[in-house]
Amino acid sequence: MNLIDQAIKKYPKAKRIAVENFTSGYDHLSMEACMNLSADTDCYGWNAHTVDAIRWVLNQKARGI
Repeated sequence: MNLIDQAIKKYPKAKRIAVENFTSGYDHLSMEACMNLSADTDCYGWNAHTVDAIRWVLNQKARGI
């Protein structure tokens, strides 16, 4: 099971396409990623599960999982 699948299982109300697209551009939760995540959340109206799933995937990528 890949990280996206794990994140969607952990956060079932997350928007899969948003998680896939956002996390494909980053390897960790940098300041730039956090700023873009905040802007995209406001712009697209992402729910808490989507934001948490994105953060979870990026944290796992940073840990090398």
